[in-house]
Amino acid sequence: REKRAFRKAFSTIRSIPRAWLALHAIVIGHITMVTIMVMTPVHMAHVDVSLRLIGLVISVHVLGMYALSPVVGKVVDKIGRIKTIIVGVVILLTSAIISGLAYADAVVQLGIGLFLLGLGWSCTLIAGSTLLAESLPDEIKASGQGLSDLSMNGGGALGGALAGVIIAFSSYGWLCATMALPVLYLGVKALRLRASSI
Repeated sequence: REKRAFRKAFSTIRSIPRAWLALHAIVIGHITMVTIMVMTPVHMAHVDVSLRLIGLVISVHVLGMYALSPVVGKVVDKIGRIKTIIVGVVILLTSAIISGLAYADAVVQLGIGLFLLGLGWSCTLIAGSTLLAESLPDEIKASGQGLSDLSMNGGGALGGALAGVIIAFSSYGWLCATMALPVLYLGVKALRLRASSI
């Protein structure tokens, strides 16, 4: 029964362009955030940066994720869901560039990059969740939200595993560059939908 509900939710979401974009925003934003975040302490530890400084960078990242959530919510209402997703894309790309170009002991640069990573995640998650909820018919809202949560958390787990593989064969900089690709795809998708709805 649950499988049928998820299948119906998936087919419904896929058939509604705004809901399909919303799911992409939630999942891609989360994968990007988790993938870069989990490997930043490893990157810094390679040159023996102290645990206190690593903890500070991660704390700043968490601050970016949650501290400005009320402001992001107001932005979503003021400029719209799709525009906020695009803003989130720009912030995530900026974060990937700043973080990817940082030396392992560049604590301030990594702190800025990780703060922006959290803020970009907040934009894509809040705007995406709002867009998904209002795009779905009432009878599918609960299963649609469940599918969204499952996809987001599954994507996060995949991102964490992928991060380890990329770091094993390449570098932190290449990890950030790799994660910029799905974010770019999300940006193009959002811009196309916005253009078609104007």
